[in-house]
Amino acid sequence: MPAGEILFAPGAKPRLAPPAALAAGEAQCAQRRIITSHDERAAPDFSISHAGPWVACAALTSGRVGLDLEMGTDERIAQWVLREALLKASGEGLRGLREVQDLAVHEGRVRWGGESWRVRRLGGFDAASACIVCSREIAAVDSHALSPAELFVT
Repeated sequence: MPAGEILFAPGAKPRLAPPAALAAGEAQCAQRRIITSHDERAAPDFSISHAGPWVACAALTSGRVGLDLEMGTDERIAQWVLREALLKASGEGLRGLREVQDLAVHEGRVRWGGESWRVRRLGGFDAASACIVCSREIAAVDSHALSPAELFVT
């Protein structure tokens, strides 16, 4: 399903509106609709993070995804990016921070909120830690470095 515009519902993770809803004039209704986890598994999802000179975006054609990127490479930072990426993927955001403590990753997975989440630590960010958490298997991570000139081409 191709993505439409980004919808910002109060207290919810930003979502991509399907083009059909926009064409039918339903974008305003979609902004107020609470998306269930069943709907989220079939819809495209994205997550954006930045730290220092880095900006990163993760996107899936279906499922839920969270990405976090922070400056620093010690274990404390690595745990923080895992927790924040998980909270972004689940849609909880930082309001769920107290409930997501002491996460243990086993074979690329972490259990939280009654679900099994896939975890992928990312390299390629000098002096920074990055992590992607998804509701489905991560077959591959395709990464592209862009200069500001390439990023802001008009």
